[in-house]
Amino acid sequence: MDNKEYNVSRVYVGRNVWDETQDRLDFIFDNFERVYVSFSGGKDSGVLLNLIIDYVRKNCPDRRIGIQIMDNEANYQMTTDFMLRMLDANRDILDIYWCCLPVTLPCTVSVYHSDWQAWGNADREYWVQDRPDRDYVVTWENHIEKHNMTFFEEDMSYEHFWDGFAEWYSQGKTTANLIGIRTQESLNRFRAIMNDRKDTLKGRMWTKKNTDNVHNCYPIYDWKTDDIWVANAKYEWDYNKLYDVFYRANLPIATMRVASPFMSEAKSSLNMYRVIDPHIWARLCSRVNGANFTATYGKQLDYKSIKLPEGHTWKSFVKFLLKTLPDGTAENFRTRFVQALKYWARTGRGLYQETIKELRENGVKFTLNGFTAHGRKDLHRVKILPAPDHVDFLTKHNSMVHSWKRFAITILKNDHTCKYMGLAPTKDQAARQRQIMEKYKSVGRKK
Repeated sequence: MDNKEYNVSRVYVGRNVWDETQDRLDFIFDNFERVYVSFSGGKDSGVLLNLIIDYVRKNCPDRRIGIQIMDNEANYQMTTDFMLRMLDANRDILDIYWCCLPVTLPCTVSVYHSDWQAWGNADREYWVQDRPDRDYVVTWENHIEKHNMTFFEEDMSYEHFWDGFAEWYSQGKTTANLIGIRTQESLNRFRAIMNDRKDTLKGRMWTKKNTDNVHNCYPIYDWKTDDIWVANAKYEWDYNKLYDVFYRANLPIATMRVASPFMSEAKSSLNMYRVIDPHIWARLCSRVNGANFTATYGKQLDYKSIKLPEGHTWKSFVKFLLKTLPDGTAENFRTRFVQALKYWARTGRGLYQETIKELRENGVKFTLNGFTAHGRKDLHRVKILPAPDHVDFLTKHNSMVHSWKRFAITILKNDHTCKYMGLAPTKDQAARQRQIMEKYKSVGRKK
C-alpha cells in the first residue's frame, strides 16, 4: 500500500496549499505556547522546517522553535550534512535536541531480532557512525546533567521516547509538535488525518492530541510531491542533496527514504547505502544481521516473483523454514499463523466478487459469512478452510488471500509482526504492550 502515491490531496478553489499552510501556521502560533519540529532530514521535514523558520523570522522573531531529532545511528552522510547546515545556520531561533540515545527501534531485516538498539552502550565499538560533534547533541552521558531529560530510560522504545520527549519539552504548557507527514504518500496517513474520532484542537483535522499538553500537527498534510520541490526551487531553500542522487539513480519517488534503514518502510532502498555510502554500508552489515541479505534479495520477495524450491509444497516449505529459525522467532511465527488459520476459518475476510469466482473455479473450499462491517459494506466475507497451498491462479489480490505461500513470504520478509498478513497483535503481544505502557505511563510527567 505504501509503495505508490495516492491522489488523496485536497483541491482548493482560488487558493493553494501554500495559502492554507500559512493559515495553519497562524493558528499554531496563536494557540500554542511552545512549538517544536520533529526533524528527520527528509524532503518533507526539510520543507516543513524551512517553512517554520521563514514564518518565525517574518511574523514572530521573538519566538524560539524546538527541534527534536531522533538519530537512528545509520544516516547517510548527505542527510547529516543537510541537517547540520540547517541547524547551524539558524541557531539564533532554534532550541536543538539531537538525540543520540540508546532507544529501541523496529528491525525487519533479521531473523534473530525484531528490534535493535541504536547507540547502545554495549555496542559502542560497532556503532555505524560517530555522533555529530555539536553541543546540542543529547547522549546517554549528558541527557540528565546537561538536558535534564529525567523521563528517559535506557532501551526505551521509540514510541515511548516520542511521547516522553513531547511532555518533557512542553514544560506543562500547550505545545505543538510539527510533523512533516503528507497524505499523498500513504492511504493510511490519509485515513489517520481524516479520522473524525480523534481528539483535535478546535476541530482542525490536521491536529491530534498526543499527550496531556501536546498536539501533533501536520501543516503540510495536503502537499503533493511536486509542491515540495516547487517550494524548494521558488524560495531557494536548502534541501537534502541525497535526493539528487536518488533521482539520478532512477529510484522511484515512493522509495526515496531517509528513515531508519531497518524499518519496513525503508528497507526496499537499503541497497542504496552500498552505492552511495560504502563505508556506512560496511558498518551496517556488521551492525545488524540480515542487512546484506535484505538489500540483495528484499525486492524479490513479493507474491508473484518468489519461487517454490523443488520437492516442496508451500506448506512443507513453511515447516522447513520454521525449523531453521531460532526458537523464539519460530514460535512467534507459529503463533501468528495459528491466529491467521483460525481467523480465516471462523470469521473470514471481505473479498471482491471476481476473486470469489476464481476461488470457486479452482476448487478452493470456502463459505460465505455475510458482508464486511467497514467501508461500503458490500464485500462478501469469505471463510476458507483448509488453507490452500497457494492462490497463484488469481488474476489480482493473490497476496491478500489466505495461503501457505503467504506464510512463507512472511517468514522470508522477516516480518515479525506479520504486517504482510494484516494481523492484529496476539494476546501475548498485546499483554506485553500493556506492560510496557504501564511501565512508562508516567513518562514525561516527572517534575
